[in-house]
Amino acid sequence: MKKYLYLAGVLSCTALAQAEGKKAGLEKMIQPKVSYESSYLSDAVVDGFSGGAKVSKNTIRINNMIAGLSYTNWTFKWHGIDKLPFGDGVHEPLTQMHSIKLNANIPYFISEKWFWLTSLSLKSTFEKETKDSYAIGFFSFGTYKLDKEHAITVGAFGNYHPTTTIALPALSYSYRARASDGFKVILGFPRSYVGYHINEDLLIRAGFIYSQSVIRLSDESYITPSGFVEAKDYLNNFGFAYELSNHINLETDLLYSLRREFTIFSKDANELNSYIIKPSLGINLRLSYLF
Repeated sequence: MKKYLYLAGVLSCTALAQAEGKKAGLEKMIQPKVSYESSYLSDAVVDGFSGGAKVSKNTIRINNMIAGLSYTNWTFKWHGIDKLPFGDGVHEPLTQMHSIKLNANIPYFISEKWFWLTSLSLKSTFEKETKDSYAIGFFSFGTYKLDKEHAITVGAFGNYHPTTTIALPALSYSYRARASDGFKVILGFPRSYVGYHINEDLLIRAGFIYSQSVIRLSDESYITPSGFVEAKDYLNNFGFAYELSNHINLETDLLYSLRREFTIFSKDANELNSYIIKPSLGINLRLSYLF
């Protein structure tokens, strides 16, 4: 009887610990975070032409591990307007654009080794009018833990817009991805990342990321009225993340834009022209507060 009472006690403690662990995990998942991010890319010309622009970007975001809402504003400062291959040669072809994004994440633990994450987003990116600006984004991938330090991830990501749609595979290998000491590595596509913890609070990092979006131009656009621009970015970063406290985190990076592709579509979604923006340097700053 003592043996069974002991076993029952152990099982009860284990169940209680698991329940407390699940509760703590749930509290962490729904814990809200607010962040402000600002970045700048220096003057870069359109390949083969003398005109170009510098770009500033500001984002405010509120999210947790389950859902998020963000607003982004881009500001463009052009030079050599009369030497650009698009626009009317007199006015700035694009001065500002905006993006509002709502996303939801669905995490699922298949087993101790398998974890699956699916994310869906609704995004509107536009110059002035929002009509026909909506896009649906997704990524879905599974991560398999080879051991305590190594894991592989396979899946896909994409973005649907009536003008143009992409769907690409996602594949990566990670080493100590969640570690708070020493090296941590993620190698793959659309993101690669290498980091080193100087200490528990300070992380030095370098990486690469690919992104794509479709912008709805205004009805009076000098590029093409009521048309669209597809932007693809290939960006390198090098910087650090510093945990100022349990609630405040500061991140800053030097940026190098390897390549920016700029494709123009008519309002009927017919491709008109495609251009390459030459490489440029920049900086990024992000401040986050975890409630």
